[in-house]
Amino acid sequence: MAMLALVLSVASFAAIAAAVEENVKADVPVAVKPLTWQDFEMEMVLGTLLILYVLSWYRGKQANLAIAKRWMNTHVEFLEQQFALVGDKVDNRRSILMKDGPADYLLYTTGRRNVQFGHWWIKLKPRNDILIYFLSQLLSYVGYAKRPADRVTVDLTLSKEVAQKFVFAVLPASNAKDLRENRFDLKSLTRISQHPELPSNLAVYCESQKLTDAILATKIGQVVRNPKFESLIISSIPKSEPNKYEGDGDMVASLVFGLSADSQPDPLVEFTCELPDIVKSLYITPEIQNKLRKNREEIEKQFAKRAAEERAEELARKKADAKKAEEERIKKLSPSEQRKWEEKERAREAKKAQKKRTKRV
Repeated sequence: MAMLALVLSVASFAAIAAAVEENVKADVPVAVKPLTWQDFEMEMVLGTLLILYVLSWYRGKQANLAIAKRWMNTHVEFLEQQFALVGDKVDNRRSILMKDGPADYLLYTTGRRNVQFGHWWIKLKPRNDILIYFLSQLLSYVGYAKRPADRVTVDLTLSKEVAQKFVFAVLPASNAKDLRENRFDLKSLTRISQHPELPSNLAVYCESQKLTDAILATKIGQVVRNPKFESLIISSIPKSEPNKYEGDGDMVASLVFGLSADSQPDPLVEFTCELPDIVKSLYITPEIQNKLRKNREEIEKQFAKRAAEERAEELARKKADAKKAEEERIKKLSPSEQRKWEEKERAREAKKAQKKRTKRV
C-alpha cells in the first residue's frame, strides 16, 4: 500500500508539472502596469529634502564666512596696532583667518608687550546645519547644552615677565559649579567670592576675597557688567590635573564674549588686548601673597601624600608578586627539597625572633 501511494504521488506531481509547462509555452498575454511618477513619490520627496539640505548647508556656511570676515575687517587694523603679527605667514603669503570648520575660525597673534602669543576663536552658530542648530536650541532650553550664539573665545599666554601668579574666574552663575568641578586649577585653589557690583548672572571664584576685591577694582570690574561678557579665567595652574605638581606655570587669560553684529569696534576686543597690562600692574599685598603661598603648599602636600601612597601600593604589589613566585617555585620542588626549605625558613624565623628579643633587652 505504501509503495502504491508513493507511485500515485509521483504521477500527480508529474502531471501538474506538465500542465504548468504547457501554460508557459502558450502565448498567453500578461498585463504589465506601466511606471508613473506616482511610483517615485517617496524618492522625489527624499531627493527634494536632500537638495534643500545641501542648499541650506552652503547658504549657512557662506553666511558664517561673511560674519567672520566682517568681524575681522572691523578689528584687523586695531589688532595690527597691538600685535607685531596678526594671522600666519606661509611661503610669504599671509593668511589672517584660518578656517577650522564651517562655523569656526581661528586667528593667531603674537608680538606684544606682556604677551607670548594668543589664539582667537570665532565660534559661530551652526547655520550650515539646521538639524544641529535646532537640536542645540532645544537642548539649551532644558539645560543640556549651551545656547547657540556667535562668540569670540580668546586664550592669551602671558609673558614670563608677568610675575603675578594666581587663579581667578568670573563664570556664568547657571553652570559655574560644573565648570569649576571640571578644572583642576579652579577646583583645587578657588572658592566662591562675593562682590557688591557683580551682576547676579555671574559668579566669582578666587583664591582670596581680598584678591577678588583688588582685581574687580580694576577695569575688569567694569567689563564684567558688559551685556556681551560671558566668562573670564586667569590662571597660572594647569586646567587639567597633572601627574606631578610642578608649581605655577605661565599665566593664561581666557576670555569669552558675544560677537558684535554691527561693524563698530567692540570694546571687549580692546579690553582683551589691555588685559595683560592690567594683570602685570596688579598690586598684590603681602597678606594676599602669603595666602597664595599657603594654597600652593597645601597642593604640594596633597600630591606628596598621593605619591607616597602610590609608592607604598607599588611596593606591596611587588612583594605580593615575589611571594607568589616563591610559592610557585616551592611547589615544583621534590618532597625532600621542600622539607629542607621549611627547616631553613624555621631557622630564619627563629633567628629573627632572637634578634627582636635581644633588642628589647
